[in-house]
Amino acid sequence: MQDNPKDRLALPLKGYQLVDNTLDPTLVGIALETEQGPFMFVATREILETLSKAFKAKAASMPSQKPQA
Repeated sequence: MQDNPKDRLALPLKGYQLVDNTLDPTLVGIALETEQGPFMFVATREILETLSKAFKAKAASMPSQKPQA
């Protein structure tokens, strides 16, 4: 068992928040919330569009955790 968060390969993602950058409207803050607190990144529109496409494609190829009705 890995007790030290720095020894983990990845932290479970608990949530996210997009934060407008009032100093530079060409950037947006992305706060990824984890058990260890938030990690903040900044991204351009182009990066957001690329992430959106990649996330949608990956999500479409994954099985759902929700039980089938």
